[in-house]
Amino acid sequence: MGKRAEEKEEKTQRHRKAKEFGQNIVIDLEFADLMTNSEIHSLVQQVRFNFIVLKFKTFSFLIMNFTGMHRNGVGEFVLKELLDSFEARVWAVQLALLENNCVVGGRCASPGHLWLTGCRGQMENQLQRLPGFDKWIIEKESQSYIEALQDQKENLVYLTADSETVLDKLDLKKIYIVGGLVDRNRWKGLTMKKANEQGIQTAKLPISSYLKMSSSQVLTVNQVVEILLKFVETKDWKTSFFQVIPQRKRGGETDPEELERVDREELEDGNEPSEKKRQCDEVSSTQQN
Repeated sequence: MGKRAEEKEEKTQRHRKAKEFGQNIVIDLEFADLMTNSEIHSLVQQVRFNFIVLKFKTFSFLIMNFTGMHRNGVGEFVLKELLDSFEARVWAVQLALLENNCVVGGRCASPGHLWLTGCRGQMENQLQRLPGFDKWIIEKESQSYIEALQDQKENLVYLTADSETVLDKLDLKKIYIVGGLVDRNRWKGLTMKKANEQGIQTAKLPISSYLKMSSSQVLTVNQVVEILLKFVETKDWKTSFFQVIPQRKRGGETDPEELERVDREELEDGNEPSEKKRQCDEVSSTQQN
C-alpha cells in the first residue's frame, strides 16, 4: 500500500472513530436567509476555524497583537496583542501547519465529530470556496438536523442562552446543536423557539457559574464549538471558558461563596435559586454597562 493510500485509510479510520466515540456537534446552517453576505462570510470562516481546531488538540497561540510573531518551541507561536479575532487565530494555525515538521499539540486524543446541517444555497456556495472543503472529514448534510438525525431525535440538544436547563457535563450519547447565527441580538430567542417547535431538548452553557461576563453572554459559533471540544479534553468548564472566551468579554470570576449565599436567600424566599442568579447577573451587567 502506497503512502497516499495509507494516509487516506488513516483518515477514514479517524473519521469512523470520531463518529462512533467522539462528541457529536452540529452547526445548524439553516439561518442563511436571515443574514447578510458579510455575516454569512463570517460564519463560514468560523466553521473553517472549528474544523482546524477539531483536527488538532491544542494550538499554543496567545492572541495578543497582530504586529509581530515569534516561535516559542516547535510548532508554537506567540502573537503580540492588538487583535482578538478568530480570523487571526485561523491565520496563525494555518501558518503553523505550513511549517516543516510542525504539529500543533498533536492529534486530539478525544476527538469530536462535526456535522454541518442545512448546508445548501448561498451557505454551501461559500463553503465550497474554502480550500480543500470537499476533503474535510466531517458530515455535510443539505438536510436539516431534524431530518438527517431523525432516528436520534431523543438525543438532540439545542444549545441556547435562553434555555432554563444548565449543562453540567457533556454526554457522549447526546448530539449538541449550535445555531449558525452571527448577529444573535437581532434574532433573540429564535433558536429556543425553533427547538421548542421541533420538540427537542435545550440547554445552556454554565457560564454564569464561573464567569461574570462584561457584556452579553452570547458567544460566537466558533467559541461555543471550541468550548465544547475543550471540555471534552479537560472535563473542566472553568478551564474551557478561560481558555476560549476572550478577556475583553470576561468581567471576572464568579465567587462560589456569593452563589451559595444567593441560593440560600432565594430558598428562604421560596423561589428557585436559578432565578435569583439570573437577576443578579442582570443587575451586574447593567452596572457594568
